[in-house]
Amino acid sequence: MTSADTLWQSAAQAAASRIAPSWPLDSLLASSPYWGLRNQSFEQAHHTLQSLADSRLHLDEADYRQQYAAGQISNADLSAALQEAGIKQSAVQWLQQGQAERHTAPARLLQSNWRQDAAGHAGLQNWQQVITQQISQCCAAWFDHDQAEWQPDRHGRLYQNWLAEMALQPPPSPDAAAREHLRGAIAALPQDHHALFRHAQERLQAKPGWLSDWFYVLLQRNSGWAAWCRYQQWQAELAGTASSLPAELLAMQLAWECLLDDGDRTPDSHWQHWHAAWDAQSTIPPVNARGLIWQRAAELASHAPLLSRLSVQPAATELAGADIHAVFCIDVRSEPMRRALEQVLPAATTAGFAGFFGLPLAIRFAGEDRSQPRLPGLLAPSWEAIMPSLEKGLQEWGSFQRAPLSSFTLVESAGLGKAGKLLRKAFPGKRRATLAELDPWLNDKDKSMVSAGRQLNTDDIVASLEHLLPAMGLGQRFPRTVLLVGHASHSSNNPQASALQCGACGGHGGHLHVLLLSDWLQRPAVRAGLAARGWAIPTATLFLPVLHLTHSDELQVLQADGQSPALQQRGLQVQPLLDEAASLARSRRAGQDGIPADIHTGKLLSLLRQKGHHWAETRPEWGLAGNHSFIAAPRSRTAALNLHGRAFLQEYDWRQDPQASQLAAIFGGPLVVAHWINMQYFAAVADPTRYGSGNKLLHNVVGGRIGVFEGNSGDLRIGLSKQSVHDGSQWRHAPLRLAACIDAPARLISLALEQQPEVAMLVKRRWLHLYRFAETGMKYWRNGNWLAAGLPHGA
Repeated sequence: MTSADTLWQSAAQAAASRIAPSWPLDSLLASSPYWGLRNQSFEQAHHTLQSLADSRLHLDEADYRQQYAAGQISNADLSAALQEAGIKQSAVQWLQQGQAERHTAPARLLQSNWRQDAAGHAGLQNWQQVITQQISQCCAAWFDHDQAEWQPDRHGRLYQNWLAEMALQPPPSPDAAAREHLRGAIAALPQDHHALFRHAQERLQAKPGWLSDWFYVLLQRNSGWAAWCRYQQWQAELAGTASSLPAELLAMQLAWECLLDDGDRTPDSHWQHWHAAWDAQSTIPPVNARGLIWQRAAELASHAPLLSRLSVQPAATELAGADIHAVFCIDVRSEPMRRALEQVLPAATTAGFAGFFGLPLAIRFAGEDRSQPRLPGLLAPSWEAIMPSLEKGLQEWGSFQRAPLSSFTLVESAGLGKAGKLLRKAFPGKRRATLAELDPWLNDKDKSMVSAGRQLNTDDIVASLEHLLPAMGLGQRFPRTVLLVGHASHSSNNPQASALQCGACGGHGGHLHVLLLSDWLQRPAVRAGLAARGWAIPTATLFLPVLHLTHSDELQVLQADGQSPALQQRGLQVQPLLDEAASLARSRRAGQDGIPADIHTGKLLSLLRQKGHHWAETRPEWGLAGNHSFIAAPRSRTAALNLHGRAFLQEYDWRQDPQASQLAAIFGGPLVVAHWINMQYFAAVADPTRYGSGNKLLHNVVGGRIGVFEGNSGDLRIGLSKQSVHDGSQWRHAPLRLAACIDAPARLISLALEQQPEVAMLVKRRWLHLYRFAETGMKYWRNGNWLAAGLPHGA
């Protein structure tokens, strides 16, 4: 391998590392599309995105000016943002001086951008559209293992398959001479993607200084498929292996650049213009964009009221006297339900914990090769639960539906047998969603969901629970009833339904986890093992598995085979109390989204259930829209506050964490997950074209589980649909970086950040804002110092 080969490989790896992975539809957990840029500061990343991807990390200035005119952003907010940026102007001067930044056309950083001749078989496209479409269709066929019954002949690797297809397809140009030239150029391309890199290097002579940026621009041409290839690579790395897919996708892009190079190197050639564009690009310094000043001012305006209220809340954490303790997921949708439960049951306490309850679980159907992780995407599963096989008839019917030409024969074969199902979908019922509807991988007739967990070693279970119990807000004294509350959502005809599920459970409901954990904590052998380690659970203490249905705001005690009569009886006693709390939580949704403000509570429940069942409902719920803060503290810090379903609430008591090990785990797990969610919603509003999936009415599923096209072609669309963040008249989510509020001394926070360098980088480079509770009020971390959180913050 030559030094040039090493340079190009290193640049290719650097470009691929900037691409964040996108998860498949059956586990569409939230992820930050900016994760690959986290080694840059927020401001530097904005410059990178704007100059290389025609993207940005803020809204239009006109949007912020509307907020300013409405009093949502004040002069004090702007002054503080200016001061943080080192701009020595008053807010008034800055407003008078500046106008909205003009949006200029992005630099043409690909040689193919300079081709002006018509492309496509009918000559109605440009070459960028043709390349995006051709590579996208190739990838859709190659990666589809679940949808199409007629599969491509997968010989060799992705790049080799693409090259074979290119040799068979008619060249996409209306010009006969151009078609003939392309045929010859395709035939001359190397058969190996490594050799293609050398071929492109020799032909195009890109300069070493802009290789990694150039490769990043090339990958962004099919950014959706680049994200999918990075997901495949991410999964391989979790399994301890490697994947060449991002490099092969890059090779396909490079090959097109070679195919469209006419060989002309005269002063007015495409090649010379392309090089000049990169030379000019490399001399443009990053600027302190006005949009970033507005963005920071909007964050200050949004976070200030929360910080003010948090600064006066008590820190007591004693559980004594509680009859019911409920452990919820930290998901923002849990916060209104926790508040309602505490109002209905003043003696009850609640805590926030990661929704997978620390169980590194994957499930797999008997006879299937692929398992399905049910834990945060940052982690790899440690064990599998083996599920019974799907009924053969269902498998065969599904195959028939996917078969070629099935659209012409399905209705005739099904006959009127399908009419009833179509009518039921057109007139959705008012019943509660079943587990099978919440989770197609499970079914209500199968009550063996916890059987696999019974095969685990008791000592391992005890060791795990010894760490989980204190993290769930349980001390040495146990209440009579502990509710383990997972959550799930139901929506019909929605390819992105898993985006509304529990992100900590890998884009699935949390019911399997709470059923399994409840089963463990009821076992005599497990309780004996815990007692030997100082965790004596009273006989009267029972752990009930509960499911929070977020689309309809219901709380349901779950039943499973093997539950003791005492557990079943306790569930019957508790259910009416949970119904009352759920009704109170649900009432906040009256008057929203076209629901009458004076609607009867029973009709409200029916309507919300119907939204989940209705096949034409585009907004079954708002999911995590509106999220803006993460609070790691005892519940007493937030119990008196209405946080309006915008805060991730993580239970944490620093007095029980002398080495900051618990806090480090919170930083490395829940906080990163919350940051991913926050950035996914941020991106869907700040740049819906690149990081949103468009109009869900136009979605077509790709590969059964891979993702969606918007329409029948184009690049793979990633991120949230517009309907997930926009109600038809206005945005329902404000793109704000997360405010992470930690109840711990500065020393412990520093110690935890030392143990989590990735999180320390996120804080240092301002991808999230870090605050801590202090005796003199909230403090803000900036440049290694803790400053008063009030305005202004100082430089």
